[in-house]
Amino acid sequence: SSHRIPIREDLLKDEALAISALEFLPTELFPALFMEAFYGNHSETLKAMVQAWPFVRLPLGGLMQMSHVGTLQAVLDGLDVLLAQKAHPRCLSTPLENLAISHCLLTESDLTHLSRCPSISQLKGLDLSGVTMTDFSPDVLQGLLEKVAATLQELDLELCGITESQLEAILPVLSRCWELTSFSVRGNLLSMKVLGCTTGLPSLCQEFYPPPRESYSSRGALHPGRLAQVRAELLEILRALGRPRIIWISTSPCPHCGGDTPNYSEPILCFELILL
Repeated sequence: SSHRIPIREDLLKDEALAISALEFLPTELFPALFMEAFYGNHSETLKAMVQAWPFVRLPLGGLMQMSHVGTLQAVLDGLDVLLAQKAHPRCLSTPLENLAISHCLLTESDLTHLSRCPSISQLKGLDLSGVTMTDFSPDVLQGLLEKVAATLQELDLELCGITESQLEAILPVLSRCWELTSFSVRGNLLSMKVLGCTTGLPSLCQEFYPPPRESYSSRGALHPGRLAQVRAELLEILRALGRPRIIWISTSPCPHCGGDTPNYSEPILCFELILL
């Protein structure tokens, strides 16, 4: 495999040559060339590779461990070109349905550009787990959700550092996501008043929340008795709702340590509420 590396490097030295060679590039070389183009900021090559991508999935989260605004924009531009052509070498004959950009560093401008891309107009699944948004303006996420509100079915905001004020700010647009079936904000520090905040959505059947702030002691330890009280209050919400719904209250991923559920003696730390 060592003789392939100079070939990839030579291709990327001349972007026009790299783009023209994609038609003849063996499928197994696409991932390695894509990574080198990504980290080398070869935007035009990236855009062309997205249009010629031979696989059904294009995972980005694992690559973006630091901010690459230009390369992300190139990938999204490539998707838009595919959709504008209405005929592609792979299965993207319809707008993008699922997008996962997780556990990486994004900026507000990244999300703003994403919200302006025609390719997400019919998005059904959006996974931004592990993308820190603590200092983001609520308007950024609000604008993104407004673009996909009509079709979005799954929204994952786990471990985003999202604040209570940010979540409250996006509730109006979230309430217009009528097709939403699954919603997760685990791994964020939130209070009881925002748990079950999406109960009015008719299609929602699964909600994933962290234990509310009130469940923790001043030292950051979970209090089983307080969790039991939270469970009772949420059960009343479900009964009043009168529709099937599953609500998970889980410390995994843990908002304090980032790991799995700690091994406490009480088994109430992770439970589900089901009303059938």
